[in-house]
Amino acid sequence: MVRLLLIIVTLLTLLENSQALEITFNQSAQVDAAIIRLGDVAKCDEQSPMAEALATQIVGQAPAPGETLFLRSQTIKQNILSSNRSLQSDISWSGSPTIRISRQGVVIGAERIQAIITEYISSNKKNLPEADIRFIPNSQPLPFTVTKGDLTYDVIPANPGILGSSSFSIIFKVDNKVVKNMSVRGKIEALAKVAVAAETLTKGLILRPQHVTLVEMDISEIAHPELDSRALIGMQLTKTLFAGVPILASNVEALPLVKRGQKVKIIIETGALHLTATGLADTDGKLEQMIRVQNINSNKTVQGRVTGPGVVEVIL
Repeated sequence: MVRLLLIIVTLLTLLENSQALEITFNQSAQVDAAIIRLGDVAKCDEQSPMAEALATQIVGQAPAPGETLFLRSQTIKQNILSSNRSLQSDISWSGSPTIRISRQGVVIGAERIQAIITEYISSNKKNLPEADIRFIPNSQPLPFTVTKGDLTYDVIPANPGILGSSSFSIIFKVDNKVVKNMSVRGKIEALAKVAVAAETLTKGLILRPQHVTLVEMDISEIAHPELDSRALIGMQLTKTLFAGVPILASNVEALPLVKRGQKVKIIIETGALHLTATGLADTDGKLEQMIRVQNINSNKTVQGRVTGPGVVEVIL
């Protein structure tokens, strides 16, 4: 009889325990989101609506990306039971007393930051002179970690033209949300072969090949350097330049293709009609410059555009 009673008590105990939901805390967990849920740090021994609902309960704030924190399982248990007193006898708790929680992230280091700036410069190459252009930071930026997701970034140079920029600002976004705004200070270096004075050149000199040579230098802070020495040949200097000084577009001007009092060929365009005449130039005229010319035959004075040596085109 006693044996039978022991068996009945044991069965009742097993039955009661089998009805309780078993929640087991893990020793460690990894999370991606900014909050920690019970399902991140513990597992249930059954699949049921109750187990699914409990797994969604928020138990704390996640650490910053790349960092860790520790939570006490007893604190988690007490918070859940205090908010849901009807669960007191329905759940059995076990597992690790402390959970180590780490949050995954993406590390952005100095090499990645330099690559982002280099990529930006390369993508704007069509707006830059033909040169070997690179950004040299004053110091290596410190690495940082951002949350996992769709990482994008906006790059803003200190100088909209890029050359001459003393810094680059980078705005990092994850899933279109700003997560980091930083600035990298440094210097733009742009190496190219530049046309310079081969010797001291005086104002008014007509440039010839022997007057110009190409020298590699940093053009990042040179306004409009001339990279093609051939474009300078035949131009007239507007100022004296010493040997080795870059010859800029502002230092030269084109010679007149038409001289005052010179006989010129007048080309008259009117619809499909093409006429020519001989005239006298009232003033000097450079290429594409508008000047006044007098038709020798009719003595009429008209305005025309210089289109070549001794040629003026008039459109009626």
